[in-house]
Amino acid sequence: MAVNPLLNWHKPIDLPDGKTDAAVKLIPSKPGIYVFFREFGSSVQIFYVGKALKLQGRIKGQLNNHSLMTAISRAKNGKRKLVWAELKLKPGQTVDSALKAAEKLMIRHFVEEGQPVHNIQGKRIPVQTLTNKLIKEVKHFVPSSVTVDA
Repeated sequence: MAVNPLLNWHKPIDLPDGKTDAAVKLIPSKPGIYVFFREFGSSVQIFYVGKALKLQGRIKGQLNNHSLMTAISRAKNGKRKLVWAELKLKPGQTVDSALKAAEKLMIRHFVEEGQPVHNIQGKRIPVQTLTNKLIKEVKHFVPSSVTVDA
């Protein structure tokens, strides 16, 4: 059965230098999804998508994740950012299934966009790309390429 989670997103914040940063204290201790990324101009580079039963505590912990913070620090350009969304349950949904689905869907989205997501112990998620040599009769419904996690 499809879960179809609902997320309410908050404004991104600059990634703090430590877990005691005042901005982190404003993050709720509710279930949700969070994303570490770098932003430069209109471009965004995604590094990590995570789920948490208590966003604030999990994000504080991730700020001490050496592999993740190293991957973000090594990025060439952009301001280090963090954004999160609170999970809103629909009738019949459980927190665990909705969180798991939301995280998986967000990772899949970013992978399909060609983002170098580092969700496995700070390592980039391997991807596969299907490239289609299109003819005019199928261009309206067959994509020129599709990228998914391997």
